[in-house]
Amino acid sequence: MAARARGDERRGILVSQIEHKSVLNAARALERDGFQVTELRVRSDGVLDLARASAMITEDALLVSVMAANNEIGAIQPVAEIAEIARARGALVHVDAAQAAGKMPFKAGDFDLVSLSSHKVYGPMGIGALYVSGLAPFRPYPILHGGDQEGGLRPGTLPTPLIVGFGTAANIAMRRLDEDAEHSALLADRFEGELRSRQVQFIRHGNAATRLPGSVSIAFEGVDANELIALVSAKISISEGSACQSGQISTSHVLSSIGLHDSLSRSTVRLYFGRYNTDAEATFAAGEIAAAVRRLRTY
Repeated sequence: MAARARGDERRGILVSQIEHKSVLNAARALERDGFQVTELRVRSDGVLDLARASAMITEDALLVSVMAANNEIGAIQPVAEIAEIARARGALVHVDAAQAAGKMPFKAGDFDLVSLSSHKVYGPMGIGALYVSGLAPFRPYPILHGGDQEGGLRPGTLPTPLIVGFGTAANIAMRRLDEDAEHSALLADRFEGELRSRQVQFIRHGNAATRLPGSVSIAFEGVDANELIALVSAKISISEGSACQSGQISTSHVLSSIGLHDSLSRSTVRLYFGRYNTDAEATFAAGEIAAAVRRLRTY
């Protein structure tokens, strides 16, 4: 879309190696059209290596796409710094802010393109948004053709209830940003503290100082994540790796990218504590998981 819109001869597309599959697979599909896709490496904490990224973003780069925060391990990315590097090379910048919106300060106007998802800010499922900067040197090119809805970019009758719900949820998320972030972070800390108090050993992925508030990605070494989930999922919302990949046999590409071996990846579970969770629920979740881990480790 960006290439057609700009009429540019550049063919380089760069994405971080831990992007959501919706971005990674879209980028890889463009290789069939002659684009050159390069994955930017991350450190063991899941954060982009800026020095390496700077060396890889060349004058041939058309688009750099990096998520603001990772959906699996919560790693917050230095998107402002990446945007500065990319623009110095004349590249467009897209940020997937689906996971970050409503959970951390974020200025969409600092980037050319920003994608958002309603249900991530407690809005209705089935609707998202693409922000396009008024300063972007192009107008988006439609990938579907038909009616003139949405400025001629996406045909079809507008889902008014979803739009209103999304807008309302976004406004609430903006007003409650600091309150929600503090609450979510405290619950994640409480959960991990309760596990430690029960003397349950675990490995936390990522750096607590650079993770999204409320995000928990931990491994219980020697425990099969699927078996653990089977024991507690009737009472706790928990998943293996990415919630969008649950049920797949392959290990998470995110966990592989931060250097985890397969056995530790298969021992990893993911939880998120948000606005409507309580302190009592964090304590309860830790107790249920601790009991299940002890049971599985005795086999």
